[in-house]
Amino acid sequence: MRKRKLTIINARPEHAEMLGRLSTETWCPDGDITPDTFIAPHFLEHIRRFPQGQFIALLNGQAVGYAVTMRTARSPYAVPLPWMDAIGDMTLRNHHPQGEWLYGVDFLVHPEFRKRGIGTKLYRARFDLVKRSNLRGFYAGGMLAGYHKYQHKMSVIEYANAVRAGQIKDPTVSMQLNRGFRPQSVIKNYSDDPHPYDSAMLIIWDNPRFGRSRRLVGQA
Repeated sequence: MRKRKLTIINARPEHAEMLGRLSTETWCPDGDITPDTFIAPHFLEHIRRFPQGQFIALLNGQAVGYAVTMRTARSPYAVPLPWMDAIGDMTLRNHHPQGEWLYGVDFLVHPEFRKRGIGTKLYRARFDLVKRSNLRGFYAGGMLAGYHKYQHKMSVIEYANAVRAGQIKDPTVSMQLNRGFRPQSVIKNYSDDPHPYDSAMLIIWDNPRFGRSRRLVGQA
């Protein structure tokens, strides 16, 4: 039996159609595509705007995951914005080519291929991009995906604090914290999903090479 080969590469225009199918089949399994779901033309525009920041996971040529990012000049310490306000529109209109931060726009691993290290490799690709580009770091809104189970027991702030303290394991944010992100604050109404699915944790990953790289440049 042939061994399956996984590759993580920058998405190219010819990948847009398979990325669109992966996005819609995963996020909209009933076929009712929502306005905040990326489709093929959106992926094409992402690749045009910021080709280095778009990643696709291919397993024997089949798309099984992706990561969409953009650069931003907006600090993660500014007042947090809802997702759509942060990205501008579905084509990433707010991408700033000289922005000093990488912003995590969207991330997906097909449900049938989770817990195989694909997500870890996609995160590693984005961390490597931050280092190569000498950016300050990487931040995103991590959806507090498990809050609906606790909504009748505590507020979303209490839930987020329990996740931060390791008292509750959130299926999304706990995984991100284990990958080296640190929690900053809760973003209410981050997405257009109905409450209680609309809140996120602002998470930050600082580039450990940023200050060192700047010093070396100054010494040159």
